[in-house]
Amino acid sequence: MRNVMKTIAAAAFAILVISNNVSASPRVEPKAECKNNSCEKFKIGMYRVRNSVSMNLLMEKTKGERVAIRLMDSKGKVLHEEYVPKYLSKFGRKLNFQEIRDGVYTLEVSNDYEKIVKSIYLATNDIREVERTLVGTN
Repeated sequence: MRNVMKTIAAAAFAILVISNNVSASPRVEPKAECKNNSCEKFKIGMYRVRNSVSMNLLMEKTKGERVAIRLMDSKGKVLHEEYVPKYLSKFGRKLNFQEIRDGVYTLEVSNDYEKIVKSIYLATNDIREVERTLVGTN
């Protein structure tokens, strides 16, 4: 009987130790935000297309780096997300804001370690409803 109790106690202790190790999640370091396009592995450029509510996003990156592009609204909801494959060193994307409501949007371009965050302001001109203003800032 004594051996059975020792075995049960040892099993319970082992389960407790294993469950504590499994539930502990690794500490995730926050991504460093690059100011003035100073990321080590990638660089971006954003340019508004004249007479439209579109922006061109251009990127140069180190081959082997996987980069994520996310467009979010003011509440942090992801409206668009895509990943640039590792094998590309140059990438371009046209962002069309024609069917999006006025407001403040955030464009985040990031790899595993660093990120660039840009704010995009979209506003309709009150005089003529078809005329809209699109501004991208750092």
